[in-house]
Amino acid sequence: MSAVPRLFLFSSLAAIAAVAAHAGVPPASGWSIHPALAARVGYDDNVFLQNHAAILPGVTGAVPDHAGSWVARASVALEATWRLSPAFQFDASYSPESVRYEAFPSENHDNHRVDLGVRGRAGAWSHQFKASLLLVDGSENSPVFGHAGGGPAIGGVAVRSRRDQVNTKLGGHLTRALDGGFIRAVGDACVNDFQTRQLTTAIVPGYANYVDRSEWSAGVEAGRYVRKGFALVAGVRGGEQRQTDLLGVPPNYSNTLTRFLAGVEGKPRGDLTLRILGGPDLRRYGNAVAPGFDRSRTARYIEASATWTPRAADTVTFTGKDYLWLSAGGRCAYQHTSGNVQWKHTFTREWSAAFTADVQAGDSRDYGTSPGSRLDWIYTGTLNITRSLGTNTKLDLELTREWSDSAIAGTPGREYTHWLVSAGIRRTF
Repeated sequence: MSAVPRLFLFSSLAAIAAVAAHAGVPPASGWSIHPALAARVGYDDNVFLQNHAAILPGVTGAVPDHAGSWVARASVALEATWRLSPAFQFDASYSPESVRYEAFPSENHDNHRVDLGVRGRAGAWSHQFKASLLLVDGSENSPVFGHAGGGPAIGGVAVRSRRDQVNTKLGGHLTRALDGGFIRAVGDACVNDFQTRQLTTAIVPGYANYVDRSEWSAGVEAGRYVRKGFALVAGVRGGEQRQTDLLGVPPNYSNTLTRFLAGVEGKPRGDLTLRILGGPDLRRYGNAVAPGFDRSRTARYIEASATWTPRAADTVTFTGKDYLWLSAGGRCAYQHTSGNVQWKHTFTREWSAAFTADVQAGDSRDYGTSPGSRLDWIYTGTLNITRSLGTNTKLDLELTREWSDSAIAGTPGREYTHWLVSAGIRRTF
């Protein structure tokens, strides 16, 4: 999008937000509209997630090591809700965001996010379905990484996310309450459409190619309450993962899956909410895998979340997932394990703080071919301090420290340290 249309878009949405704020947006026919404006500025000391190391022979145009830059973000959000009855509520939002890097115009990009959802409850039935679309208008050229081992840990998601792409997510459930339990139909889908150019590394050594990938699954879960609000759960899902060929040449690791799950969900006590499901994934891979690869395999799958509120001023949340995913770099699958814990504390009506610790691991040793196999770790700590200026305006200061580690020797391109500090303001109407 050129500068003039982009300026017109943001000016128009800002004007709509101002008019809506002035008018008060009284609900009509069940509709309510909530505009918001936000801005953020900060400094990123390692934009390309590359520590200092020797450049491999023959690599030209590699991204710089420990490259720092000021970063500015500006966004507008329009959220709308239509509540027809307790059985049907429709939510929609559109949020364009402009991101600019002072030192590296190649990393400038615009994000366009659309979120849609329906939910409701009628008698013993309840439902919730969500859809989100993220369009990133960025560079169509991928970065060139010049160190041994290739790009940053687990593919350098932060760098990849600034490139041309469209990401789509769908998910939902339909639940029927029963005496002493429930039965629920569930489904979800995720599609990554990377729109960067693919170039052979024989011509452009170190070039980071990205391939499209997708997953869908659907199934049924049943729960039995062992105490009020807390249930044992079992379920089964079927689905498929698809990975396109890199440069049109196999192998790829597209597969079908059958997933068996067991776990718990609900409130075992008043201040704690849990959801833990886990079990085996039975995988069957297609004919395009690498020679000698066992096409019938079992992988582990775990999804978990918890919220603990020991007192009114404190909330501790945890989310975790351990699953097999297809590499965005192509020709590989990997076990992706992640865990995130956040503690949020409210000091007063005006002041609050949150500390977040996150760890991720990507292990492709059972699926990749040497020397491309990986066992990468990423550790992240974030401190956020928020000041409320009334009910509609918030200021915040955020400090993030991130570092990575590769368990495979001689791969400095995968290891980095990263600081990011930023301040932001958000105004809702």
